[in-house]
Formats: sequence, structure tokens, C-alpha cells
Amino acid sequence: MKAIDKIYRTLNQDYADQKLTTQQVADIAGLTRGVVSAYLSQLHSAGKLVKSGTRPVYWQVKAPRTAFDQVIGAKGSLQAITDRCLEAIVYPPSGFPLLITGPSGVGKSFFANIIFEEAKRLGVIGPQAKFVVLNAADYANNPELLSSILFGYKKGAFTGALSDKTGLIDQADQGYLFLDEVHRLPQSSQEKLFSLLDTGQFYPLGETSQPRKANVRFIFATTEKVEDTLLKTLLRRIPLQVTIPTFIERPLSERLAIVVHAFEQEAVRVQRPYQVAIATLLQLIRVDKPGNVGAVQNDVKLLCAAAYTAQGNAPVIPVNVVDDANILIQPKAGYTSEQLNNIISQVIDKHAALTALKAKLSQSLAANESVTEQSLLVRKAVKTIEPVVEPQLVVTIQSRLKKAYQATLASRYGIKLPEDDDFWYVCALTLLVIELSQSNAPGQDQTLTKAIHKRFPRSLYLFQQFSAALFEQPDQELNNLLFFPLLATWVDKIEGIQFNGILLAHGQSTAASIQGVVNNLCGNYLFSALDMSVDVSVKDISRQVQQYLASQSASAKGTIVLFDMGSLRQMFTEIRDVSDQELMVVNNLTTAMALDIGLRIQRNDSFESIAKASLKFGETTDTQYYEGLSNQKNVIVSCMSGVGLSEEIKKMMTATLSGKLEITTEDYKDLNMILENNDQRFFNNTQFVITTTDIKSDLNIDVINIYDIMEKPGYQCLEHLLMAAGESKKSVKNLMDQMLRFFSIEGVKDRLQFMNPDIVIGEVQKITDRYQDYYGIELDGKIKLNLYMHLSLMIERMILTSRTGQGAAYQPQSDKEREFYSVSRSIFKGVEMKYNIKIEDYEISLMYQLLKPYI
Repeated sequence: MKAIDKIYRTLNQDYADQKLTTQQVADIAGLTRGVVSAYLSQLHSAGKLVKSGTRPVYWQVKAPRTAFDQVIGAKGSLQAITDRCLEAIVYPPSGFPLLITGPSGVGKSFFANIIFEEAKRLGVIGPQAKFVVLNAADYANNPELLSSILFGYKKGAFTGALSDKTGLIDQADQGYLFLDEVHRLPQSSQEKLFSLLDTGQFYPLGETSQPRKANVRFIFATTEKVEDTLLKTLLRRIPLQVTIPTFIERPLSERLAIVVHAFEQEAVRVQRPYQVAIATLLQLIRVDKPGNVGAVQNDVKLLCAAAYTAQGNAPVIPVNVVDDANILIQPKAGYTSEQLNNIISQVIDKHAALTALKAKLSQSLAANESVTEQSLLVRKAVKTIEPVVEPQLVVTIQSRLKKAYQATLASRYGIKLPEDDDFWYVCALTLLVIELSQSNAPGQDQTLTKAIHKRFPRSLYLFQQFSAALFEQPDQELNNLLFFPLLATWVDKIEGIQFNGILLAHGQSTAASIQGVVNNLCGNYLFSALDMSVDVSVKDISRQVQQYLASQSASAKGTIVLFDMGSLRQMFTEIRDVSDQELMVVNNLTTAMALDIGLRIQRNDSFESIAKASLKFGETTDTQYYEGLSNQKNVIVSCMSGVGLSEEIKKMMTATLSGKLEITTEDYKDLNMILENNDQRFFNNTQFVITTTDIKSDLNIDVINIYDIMEKPGYQCLEHLLMAAGESKKSVKNLMDQMLRFFSIEGVKDRLQFMNPDIVIGEVQKITDRYQDYYGIELDGKIKLNLYMHLSLMIERMILTSRTGQGAAYQPQSDKEREFYSVSRSIFKGVEMKYNIKIEDYEISLMYQLLKPYI
């Protein structure tokens, strides 16, 4: 495959919806920029790519034209509507009905016709399919006539019905029927409609026995509130309802496109271009009339008619032209998005000025100037459009700003912006300039964004949340101009918070709800919330946390994560891997807990004091703020025979040593899991592990078998480790004496709670002898003592408890293991009968682990 074909295939498969610069395509293709530039130009000439912009130039795969391309805003404010309408077209077997609502003049009829044209283009209806239209309002005073026109009638159905006649439904068979002003349909006709939607059959007026069949796709439209005008039974059979916004609710760029298109149509009518004053265009894009788009088109028609009457013989007809501030609109120009953007730039001559403004802002940020200075730069720039802005337009934009502010900064982050009119007026002017000057190309140049992030990372994060609620394209670089007037009074307070606070909770809004309460009570952005699905993995959570931390300050004192449920240790470890800062993780999240920690964050308490305070939240709450089992030097004690024995060893160590070491006990299975699931860093503070069974691990951790201390090498090893950890020789000797005494035969007797020690130890000795006899081995004192302790406690435990097993049944993995299982069943038979107990498979598996090295 040729290189040019590979480039096109890659762009079409992986980047079809994106605009890319020449350098980006070169990086993707792994070729030089010059070579790629030539290929892209060839593809553009071949009609496969769309080219836009100047510096830089953007390239995008040319999508096949659809009927929706005729709709202004199909890729903008009406994107969601067109997507849903496409679903109604293609859903098998025959699409589904949809209802278009909106005030008069917004384009409901136009949209219905576009849907029909797209259905033909896609081939879901035949090329000869019809688009039949009925405005129910035309027959509102004669419901019988309306019904007959819609459904047809039989001869004699009413006076004047001299022959059978088909209705519009028959005419629309295999095509579309558009019922405008459907709320004017009488109930009887609505009932017939939902019957037709259900069965595909209907009865013409006067017919009672022979139903007719029709495969009709329905589009309904109304200006009214459907719940008050349509039967619920009919509404239930219309699965999709879309609402087209009013003209004034559309973005400024779309309003200007509508106005320019209206002038273009009039230019076609007179076959001459119109020269339109910019002031006139500005006036038209502010039209807020009941007729919406239709009213704008009428206004344009009247303006053109007046201009034509005055200067109809001129080669270019001027419309309200008084100076050089005007736009030439040609007939059949078919203005592209790029050309419309150029017109926007002329209407509000801001492109060059805003480019210079962005550069000044970046320089000011780099020079560490006050945010007030940057806010003044923006204010000065946007004030220049004030003379051509209608007050009502500012009010409309302020309403949008306040809605986005309440939904994000106020409700979720506790940010209370000024209420004075001047503040909101400047913000509205800034937004107006942004929307009038916004390029259609994505925000590739992130110079200003990076400069803001370097100075005000937390504030920029909040602004991005606000932007997502305000802008259709929240990642556009130009949007950041609004950052300065909006948050100038808040950045110092926001950036003054020294910790990253994160709330994690399962559910749609649990974390967000707590976040809103705490941030508002504290009056600042302290916590961000991540609401998670119930089945989310810890790795997925850590990825989200990593993305969030990347948006925050790299110099923060630490990260504090409060979450609702899950493994504390696992959560800490996963997040620790994606964060270089101090980390504290607290489980069983509550509002009270978050508020307490939030107030401490606000006071700028130290990380350690916040961590220690979190330890007092209650028995159900745990906190981890250090790597490993403890933030102090520690020794882990874990015995296969149970936690009880581990606790006894801990007591001896606590009683004889200096207290410099923290002694922790772990269940034997838990310890193996901890060793398997953690790296060396987790055990940085762990001096060594004491156990009754050798443990295999790839980590560099000293493991001391407690029975080894009965032999000289083991004694010396433990003595060396304890003294290296800061213990004196005297305290080590005291510990050694207690351990040797405890682990003597008398020590075994002392551990039994109610059984006769001599009898049970006698039974244990017999069991040990039988193993030795069967396998022909001689166990040394250490392993015997281990067996005595383990078997004695096991027998008593079997008697005291009614345990029915731990997990799955023991499954031997080899012939040797199966033989051991069978032999053990015979060896334990006498003890089982004597004490009326059943030795569990799990206990036999432990015995196998103990004796495996010797048999």
C-alpha cells in the first residue's frame, strides 16, 4: 500500500472526527512534515480531506454529505437532536415515530423534511417514497373532514361521499407523513392513529369490517405542551421527542449563519450580491421575536426589498451601508464554516486583537504579575464591543453564565462570586467576544492554558468544570479569557489550599452530595468528588485519581482520599503508585468526617496532625497514611497455629523489649497475601518477620522461624536483628529466656485451656511417631516441638468450636500429597473417635506443609 493511502486510511479509521495539523499527521505517520504536507494537499485536491484555518492549517477527513448538512447547527447546538433523529430513521424494521416540539418559526417543518431526505439517502425508504404533509390546524373546526382527509372514506360515509376515496395515510404508504400542529387532532383521530401505530391497520371513514394496511413513518410537530393536548395512549407510542430551541437560544455563530443564509437566499432571488452593514447584522442576530427563524427571514426580506427598491439597478445592492464596516454576501455562495468564521471575525473585528491579548496574558502570568492585572487586560479588550451590544443580549448571556455558575462553582465547590452588576456585565461581554470570535478548529494551541495551569492549577480546574457546563466546546483555548474576570477575586483563596482532597463513593451522586455540603459549609474548594459505579475496579479508581492529581498543584503538601468501602490497604497502595505526595486514605466516608478533615485542611494544619485526628473517627473507620503495616520500625509475628499464639509472642516481646519496635500480628494466610501483593517499599519499616513456619518470598525480608532459636545459629540471628533495631543485649537475653521457656514441653501444657496436658500431649506424641514410622524419618527437636504445639492446640480447637471448614475442601495436587492425605486420615482416626471430632481437610493441608520437607 502506498504511503499516501496509508495516511488516508489511518485518518479515516482513527481520526475521522478530529482536525489535525500537518505536524500531528506527520507524527502519526512517522514521516517528515514536508512529505506529509504534499500528501495531504493531494488528498485535499482529490476531495478526500477538508482543509481549514491558516496558521496552523487543519486537515480533516471529508465526511459523506448528508441531508442534515443543510441544517445550520447540525454539528453544533442541534447535534444531539440530529443524532436522535438519525436513530429514529435507521432503527429496524421501519424506524420509529418522533415528535418535534418548539415555538412557531424554529424550523420544525424544515427539520421534518430533512429527516425524510436523509431516510431516502440512506435507502431505508424507496426513491419514489412520498413526503405527505398535513397541518391539523387547517381543519380544526371540522374534525370529520380532517378525519376523512387523513384516513380516507367509503362511499356513503357522509353526505357528498359519492365514491370511495383514499386518504393521506394511503398516499404516505412506504414513506413519511408529517402531521404538523398535531395537538389540533380530535381525540377520535388520535385514537385511530395509535391503533395504526400498533397494528399497521386503520379504518377509513365509514368502514367497519375491512381494515386497510399501510407502512407509514410518522413525524409529528406541535407548538404546545404535549402532556396537555395529546392522548397519553398516543404519546406512549411516540418514543422520541426532540425540542428545537428558539432563535435567541442558539449560539451567536449559528444565529449569524442563519442571518447570512437568509441574505444569500435573497441574493439568489435578485441574482446580485448584497452589501450588508455590520451594524445591521448585529441587530439581526439579536432578534427575539415569537416568529424566531421565520421572523428573522422576514426581516431580512423586508430589508432587501427596501434596498432593491432604492437601488435595484446597482451591481451590488447596499443594505444600510454608511461606512466601510460591511459584508459582501454573494448569491449561491454556499458559505462554509470557515467562511462564516471569517464573516464573524469581520463582524466583531477581534481575531488579531485576541491573539495579541492571549500573548499578553501569557507574558503577564510568566512574570508572576497579579491576577488583577490579567483581569484588567481582558476587561480593556472586551469593552471595545460595548457600543454595538444590545443590553437585552447581555442580560441573556448573564443568565447563561449564572446558570452554569450555580450548577458548578456554587453548588459543588462553595465558590460565591460577586453579585454586583458590573462583575456579571464584564463576564457577559467576555463570553460574547469569545463566542463571536471562536474558531471552528479545536484548541490545539494550549499556550495560555499551560500558563494558567502553572500559576493557578486549582483555579483552572474549577474553571474547566464551569466551562463544561457553559460551552459546547469546553476545551477551546479562547474560553480561558473568561477565567480572569470570573475568578480574579478568588484565585488567591483557592490556591491557598495546600492539600488535594478527594471523595470517592459508589453511586450516582453520593460523593458529589457530600462534596457540595462540605465545600459550601467551609466556603472554599476543598474536595473534588468521584462518583463510581458499583463494579468499578481499584485500578480504574487509581487512574481517575491520577488524572485529577495531574490537574492540581504539584507542590501540594499531600493528598487526602476519603472513600466509602473497599480494602484500605489496597486503595492506599494503588493510589500511592500514581502520586509522589504524602498520602492519607480513610475509609467509611461520612459527611461529618469530610467536614472535620475539610476544616483542618482549611486551617492549613500539618499532614501529620490531620492524619492523627482521622484515627479518632470511630471503630468502623480506619486510616492509612504511611507505606506498609506501620510508619514506625516494626516486627511482624504470624503463626500458622493461629492468632492466639502470635499474640502470646507479641506479649513476650512487648514485656521484655524497650518499646522502640512496634510489634504487629498478622493471620498466617493474610501475611502470605500481603507478601504476594506488595513490593519491597511496603516493608521498608519492617525489621523482620517471626513465624512458626518457613515462608517463601522474593522480597528482601528476614524471616525467623521461632523454633530456630533453640539452636545456636537461630539464636544468634534473632539477637543480631534485635540489636540492629536498637535493643540492648540484656533485653534480648530476657526475651530469649521467655521464648525458650514458653516453647518447651511445659510451655505447650500451659497453652491448653481445659484439656489434660499429659493426655493430649501423649496423643500428639503418638501421632508424631506414626508419621515417623510410616515415612521412616527422624524429626529433630525443633520440628517436633512445632508439631506438639500445633497438634495440641488443633485438637482442643476442634473440640471447643463447631467449625465446618475454611473455604474449599482440600484438593491434593500430586500423588505424594494424595498419599499423605490418605495416611493422615488413618493416623487421626483414633483421636477423632476418642474426642468425637472431625479433623478438617484444611488442617491436614497445614500438616502437609509442615512435614513436606521431611517426607
